[in-house]
Amino acid sequence: MILRKPYAFFIKYFKLLHAIIVGLIVFLLYRSFSVYNFFRVYVGDYSAALSEMSPRTMLNMYSFVLALLIIILIIIVLSVMIYKKKPKKLYIFSLIVYAMLIVLFFFTYPTLRDISSYLLDVRTSSALRDLYLIACILQFICLILYAVRALGFDIKQFDFRTDLQQLDINEKDSEEIEVSLEFDGNKIHRNIRYRLRLFKYFYKEHKFIFNTCIVILVVALGFNIYMSIMLYKANYDQGTAFNASGVMMNVKNTYLTQSDANGNKITDDMIVVIKMDLRKQGINDTLNTGLTTLIIDGISYGQNRDYAKELYDIGTAYNGQKLTDEFQSYILAFVIPLEDAEKKMQLKFNDNVSYVRGEMGAKNIFIDLNPTNLTENEKIIDSKIGDELKFENSVLEGSIFKIKGYEFNNWFKIGYKYCYATNKCIDSSEYLTPTATGNYYKTLMRINGYFVPSDNVNSSEISSFTSFINNFATINYELNNSWYSQKIDTQIIKPKAGVDNTNYYIEVPLDVINATKVNLTFKVRNLTYRYVLKQ
Repeated sequence: MILRKPYAFFIKYFKLLHAIIVGLIVFLLYRSFSVYNFFRVYVGDYSAALSEMSPRTMLNMYSFVLALLIIILIIIVLSVMIYKKKPKKLYIFSLIVYAMLIVLFFFTYPTLRDISSYLLDVRTSSALRDLYLIACILQFICLILYAVRALGFDIKQFDFRTDLQQLDINEKDSEEIEVSLEFDGNKIHRNIRYRLRLFKYFYKEHKFIFNTCIVILVVALGFNIYMSIMLYKANYDQGTAFNASGVMMNVKNTYLTQSDANGNKITDDMIVVIKMDLRKQGINDTLNTGLTTLIIDGISYGQNRDYAKELYDIGTAYNGQKLTDEFQSYILAFVIPLEDAEKKMQLKFNDNVSYVRGEMGAKNIFIDLNPTNLTENEKIIDSKIGDELKFENSVLEGSIFKIKGYEFNNWFKIGYKYCYATNKCIDSSEYLTPTATGNYYKTLMRINGYFVPSDNVNSSEISSFTSFINNFATINYELNNSWYSQKIDTQIIKPKAGVDNTNYYIEVPLDVINATKVNLTFKVRNLTYRYVLKQ
């Protein structure tokens, strides 16, 4: 086969080749920086990264093709430099850079393609972030050097001239050469067998050294596996306190539900509610929930902040609140397919703090969960006047409610002292009546009792007698052999001038006065607590 040497052509378009390479580098540098920026955001908050960016569009087949094209052009220019015996370090350097970039693209492409369906390990995402940062820096260096050569450089140091007469092009650059594609297969086989015999003899002569190296390699590999599994992975049971990234935490309870605090169904899937106690341990005063995922059958699920806010009866949704030196209770919510509700669940937390207080490396922490299904085992618990109602085995976790006595009336008289001068007071009275607002006739119910929320219930929605009644209480009564029900949702009536610290005044339907039976009912998820007032 007869070919013509192409060096004269390459020398003639030397600067143009560099300009084309510069354009391709700019495009790939932009792609690489986009991927770096995605993983930089992803490490801190995966949900923000997925919502603000489109990982599937950051890398495509064009990225691979253009990287290969850069390598081909670099090889062309490098061949000229080798043929002309000119400096070639830049081209060898850039050839290595883009060969490694293609490898990096190869490993990253499937990750970006499927990252919306699962959560990436924090160590992997951090490693990719750092690798792409290095790739951007190396590409930027290549960009500057190739741009200098494309836009104008001291071409004399390469012995190329500014025109064809000065480019040192001679007949040898375009002369015909004969290329033979024939090869001797037997010779290659003999060579391979010869090399194997030499290696065999060499191994026998240095058997001890070879075996020692193999043992060291196996021990090192085993040690690395031990570090990865034992030191960089930790398993805890639900209810065990542990420290991660400067935060002390303890997963106390796990619940399954489909309803909000008022019993309204909000999803056909299942919501997994993780209730945990948190406090700071060191300088960190917030928990990075972007590092927390729910694992079921190897699939990762991220938290859902919107649903967590609707579950205030279980606890307060954690949304970056500052932690203190005392334990505080918060919840995280995860939405999973309904069919996965009975499967084994683990809460995964990536501890991204390395070498803190003697702890080495980043750890994957797994907490085995034991969820309580709040959609099953509906149960009614009865109490009567004078009983102390304890909300045990419910999401209220031992909160206490008690009614010592009650009375229905259209008005109540509150006595107080009216003082109009120093040491001059007279007996006065204030009358409490129901408000005129609403779509039914009202009367007042005076309750002598109390509500004590559990320390484990950290929610402003159920922190007092008033909020507890408004969120959970329903009054049920029988009148003329028919049962009626009214949700209590009112501002508790309070004296303006007088003082009454032992009673609460609640608006209820007027018909309750003539009812033959009256119950005050508290619906707490799958449990119904019925306080019998009149029977």
